[in-house]
Amino acid sequence: MNPLEGHISRAFDGALGALHLHVVTMGSLAVDQVRLAARAYVDWNAAEASTVLERERTINAYDTALDDEQLSLLARRQPVASDLKFVIAFSKAVAELERVGDEAKKIARIVRSGRAPPDPAASRDVAALGQRAESMLRQALEAFDAIDAAAAEQVIAADKILDAQYDEALERLLVRSADGPAHFRSAVHCAFVMKSLERVGDHARNIARLLKK
Repeated sequence: MNPLEGHISRAFDGALGALHLHVVTMGSLAVDQVRLAARAYVDWNAAEASTVLERERTINAYDTALDDEQLSLLARRQPVASDLKFVIAFSKAVAELERVGDEAKKIARIVRSGRAPPDPAASRDVAALGQRAESMLRQALEAFDAIDAAAAEQVIAADKILDAQYDEALERLLVRSADGPAHFRSAVHCAFVMKSLERVGDHARNIARLLKK
């Protein structure tokens, strides 16, 4: 049985179900933002970076609208404890997704800044980190959508793999940064991008952990 069904008030069923759907829709956009931001950096594509920055406004609009929707739901209804648990989880998931959007925005701004593009080795590392972070976020949202605690555990475990991948990529970057001032400047920006992708993994893990509470 779906935990979002079976309430005495069918109107509340609809409101809670709609909130659930809206959070997942926001999540889909956040996943796409991560994918596009990482690709914009790897390809050093200012047009794609601009798209990320433009769509950041949509992420922020979802954040505001969902906050209002949650407050309205609580004000109009008196949810039982199990329902309130889901509303709180939705609120926390929205906050994590808004932060994911912020990380994508940071990456896009680096591309738009016109600073030194990454070297091929850095591009490969960022592409790999981006793919894993995007996959983790997608899996976390799928687990959240299905309310699947077992799938959420897989996301939590994957975060340790991403952390190790990030550490290895950063170590390689630091070695290359010693080759001269130009390499150093490029490496600093790349380090910020890698950290943003590692944080996306943290946010995916945090969403997955909501299913354990």
